[in-house]
Amino acid sequence: MEIKGYDVKEAYGTNAEGVTIRWLSEKRTGGEEYMHHFALRYFVIKPGGYLAPHKHPWEQEIAITKGRLVATAEGKSVEAGPGDVLYFATNEEHGFKTISDESCEFYCVIGCPGKGENCIGLDEPR
Repeated sequence: MEIKGYDVKEAYGTNAEGVTIRWLSEKRTGGEEYMHHFALRYFVIKPGGYLAPHKHPWEQEIAITKGRLVATAEGKSVEAGPGDVLYFATNEEHGFKTISDESCEFYCVIGCPGKGENCIGLDEPR
């Protein structure tokens, strides 16, 4: 078993406002005995915040724990809130915008294809 903490950082790599990401598990978690086929992150999007539409070569699932958002995927929009789970396929363009007066928070699981370069957290462990 291994316990690590990673710093919360602002979203990166795409147009975003009011978004922070906490990496809960990632490629460096554990040793060689771990397969590293996925990474787990926790997002907080402040009221009025957004993550602009983007796409990437790995699948993504989110499970909302607090607040409400509008998720847009391939030009279609849906409102979602606590208890809702959304899935985005590989290379499916998607984005999020908080629509509640409170922050929207969700767990996000992403696949780690190939050597998993997309599954490296933002900071070294503390």
